[in-house]
Amino acid sequence: MARDIADTASTVLLVVGVAALLAPALFPVQQVLYHQVGAGTAANGSQLEAEGYTVVAYENLSERGQAIYVDALDSAEREYTVPAGMGAPEFPYDAGSEPGEIVIERPDDAELPPPAEPVDRLGNERERLAERSASQNATGSESPSERARTLEQRREVIATYDLVTVRQESPPLTHPANLLRLGAVALGTVALGVGGYLRSRP
Repeated sequence: MARDIADTASTVLLVVGVAALLAPALFPVQQVLYHQVGAGTAANGSQLEAEGYTVVAYENLSERGQAIYVDALDSAEREYTVPAGMGAPEFPYDAGSEPGEIVIERPDDAELPPPAEPVDRLGNERERLAERSASQNATGSESPSERARTLEQRREVIATYDLVTVRQESPPLTHPANLLRLGAVALGTVALGVGGYLRSRP
C-alpha cells in the first residue's frame, strides 16, 4: 500500500516537474512597451516641430494614449509599461533600434497629474536669468519684475510640453513574468528530483 502511494506521488511529481520545465519554453516572455515621461522643455511647439519632434495635443490623443500618458505621470518613476500590442497608435514604437519620441502638449484646464517639470533646470534657468538681469540692470534695461515675468513665462512653457520616450524591449529579470519563469524552473527541478528519488526507492 505504501509503495503504491509512493509510486503515485512520484508519478505526479515527475509529471509536474516536466510540465513546469516546459512551461517557460512554451510560453516565452513577451516584449514590453515602455513609456517614459522626461523633463519638460523651454521650447515652444513651433520650435519643437522645427527640431523634428512630433507635437500632439493631449485632447487629440486616443483614449488609450491619454490613459497611458496619465499612468506614466502618476507613476513614481514617470514610466509606465504595457505588454507589446497594448500600446497607443500615436506613440512611435517602430523607431528601430533607437527609442521613439513624441511631445505631448498639455491643455491649460485639464485635470492631469503634475507635469514632469525639470526643477533643477528651472533653478539653473533662474540663476542664468538673474546673472543676465544683473548685467542688464547695470544699464537699466530690465527690472526685477520683468525678470520674474520672464522666468514665469519660461516655467509656463516648460509645464506645457512633456517629452514622452517610448521603446519596445524584453522585460528585465525582476519583471513578474521573468520571476514566474524562474519559479517554474525551480519548481520543476525540485519536483523531478523528489519524484525521481521516490521512484528509485526500493
